[in-house]
Amino acid sequence: MFDKLLNTLSSSEIVTSISTQLDVLANVIDSYLAGIDNLRMASIILMILALLLFLFLIIIIYIKTIVAFLRNDNKDQPAELAEEEDNDDNEIFDEEDQLRLNQIIDDQERERELEKELQKELEMANAERASAEKEKQKEASKIKEAEVQRKLAEEKKQQEQPKTVEKEFSIDLDWKKGKLQEMDALAQNVEIKPDILSYHQSNRQLNELIGLIIDMIGRGVDDLKIAQTIMFRNQYMSSEEDVLQLIDAVKDFIGLCKNQEFSKLENYAALPHEEDALYHLAEGDPSLALAMIEALMDAGIDRAGSLATETKKDILYQEISRQAGIFGNLAAVNDVMLATGAFELAIELAPNNIAAWSRLADMYSKAQSTSKAIWAYQNVLKSADGELNAREVANASKNLSQHLYAQGNSLQAAKLYNSSKQYYDSLGINRRLDKQEIEIIEIIEAHHQDELQSTILRILGRDGGRGFNFA
Repeated sequence: MFDKLLNTLSSSEIVTSISTQLDVLANVIDSYLAGIDNLRMASIILMILALLLFLFLIIIIYIKTIVAFLRNDNKDQPAELAEEEDNDDNEIFDEEDQLRLNQIIDDQERERELEKELQKELEMANAERASAEKEKQKEASKIKEAEVQRKLAEEKKQQEQPKTVEKEFSIDLDWKKGKLQEMDALAQNVEIKPDILSYHQSNRQLNELIGLIIDMIGRGVDDLKIAQTIMFRNQYMSSEEDVLQLIDAVKDFIGLCKNQEFSKLENYAALPHEEDALYHLAEGDPSLALAMIEALMDAGIDRAGSLATETKKDILYQEISRQAGIFGNLAAVNDVMLATGAFELAIELAPNNIAAWSRLADMYSKAQSTSKAIWAYQNVLKSADGELNAREVANASKNLSQHLYAQGNSLQAAKLYNSSKQYYDSLGINRRLDKQEIEIIEIIEAHHQDELQSTILRILGRDGGRGFNFA
């Protein structure tokens, strides 16, 4: 409003109009005064009017100057305001950038701390593993050295020709002949070596521990306690997944025998007896059990070809895939290549069999097929359900972390290793056995071979089978 008023007052048209009106007024007054005789009066009036006009023009010029000054001031003021607003925006923007930058720096520092922590954890685990390997090597070298020394002593003893015949260390009950004193004197000369009396824990392969697994299953021991025992007797040479899968496979094979799945086959008479297969399996020889499972799988595949609907075929293929997993886990104790073929068949029949994918990756890793193993482990992590397949995810994470660490990706490797360690720690599978538990295991091991036949019959729920054939 004020700007419009200034523009109106400063207009040259208004000034011209006022000047014109003043001229008209002067003419009117001049004509009016023309008839007056007193010229002096007329001159005074004209001078007053001229003075008023001059003052009015001065006022107009002054107002115009003020208007021009105000216009220039208004032009400069928005620029200054705009500059101030820009400065305020820049200050706000700078504060937001600084906060965001500080947040990024904090995140990077936390990530570096996490990386250092996980790296330290992984290095400690590797150091523990290396220390355990050194202890195993030392113990193995001691055992080997003792064995060599024993053989050398035996050879030396055989080469020497004894001058006198050594007396037998036996008791003569005829005390009247004075033989008891002679026996005591002989016993005093017998040298007892301390190494003979000390207990040495030996590393036992998984195929040597299947009999212990079957014995503990027959005694109703839970799976976790069996796994802890096998890990202890195996001296942690095998992975947690190898042990858990072997226990599951033995129990599944026993389940197939108890449910009489093999007796439904047409060639049942030509197959090994269930008792014989289980006995040989306990001795570390899964060949009979594998032959029976193979016959069951072949029969299932033949039956699937005659089914009309795809739904029924898929259900049957899922069952055959599970049987192939049992076959693979039993075969893995002696033949990695045979186990690999079984797990590949299991995946071919049921591509969503996550357990088969996990075990196939393990077989690839054992066969030194690193690229295939990484691919299979990654597929497990991509396809697995975190809750339903927690064990497979932990196994894949642990093994994949080792490959990533070897490639130099220590941060990702540490994260995967930490997640798998948390899972196995929650299971307690790597818990060390106490003295009482070890004593109980030693008692079981001392008698399980003698009681193996009765244990197998008890497990199968039979008073007698088609007959054992231990040849």
